[in-house]
Amino acid sequence: MRKLIFTLLLLVGVGFSGAYAQCNHEALLKDALTQMGDGQYIKDFIVDLKNEKNGGESGTVKYSVILNSRSQYKFNVVNGAGNSEKVHMQLYDGDKLLVSNKAQGKMYSAFGFVCRSTKVYSLVFSFPEGSEGCARAVLSLQRQFAAGEGGF
Repeated sequence: MRKLIFTLLLLVGVGFSGAYAQCNHEALLKDALTQMGDGQYIKDFIVDLKNEKNGGESGTVKYSVILNSRSQYKFNVVNGAGNSEKVHMQLYDGDKLLVSNKAQGKMYSAFGFVCRSTKVYSLVFSFPEGSEGCARAVLSLQRQFAAGEGGF
C-alpha cells in the first residue's frame, strides 16, 4: 500500500513539474540578471499570462514601482522559450505612457528611464493579439545624478 501511494505521489509530482517546464522562471531570471549589465538590482517581476476562454485576450499584469528622482533606471525582460510573441512592457505615470519596449513596430528587450519625480509608477506587461506566454523582467538602477547634474 505504501508503495502504491508513493508511486501515485511521484507521478502527480512529475505531472505538475512537466506542466511548468515550458516556463522556467528561475532560468529566465538568471538570463535577465545577466542582461541587466552593471546596474544595481532593485526588483524582478514574473509575467504569466494565459488566454481567457471567454474573450480570447490574455490580459495584462500590472506592478507598482517606486522610482526616485535624479535616477536612471533600466527595465529589461526575457521571454519564455515557448512564447509565440514577445512581451510588451510599458511604464506609466497614472494614465500617461512614459516609455515602452516597443518602438517603430519592433520589440526590444529593454528600455531606460530617467526619473525626474519620486513617486509610484505602474509597470504593465501584455502580449500582443491576446497571445499567452511567460517572461521575467528586472528593474535596475544604472546611475544617480547629483543636484545640478543632468538638468536636475
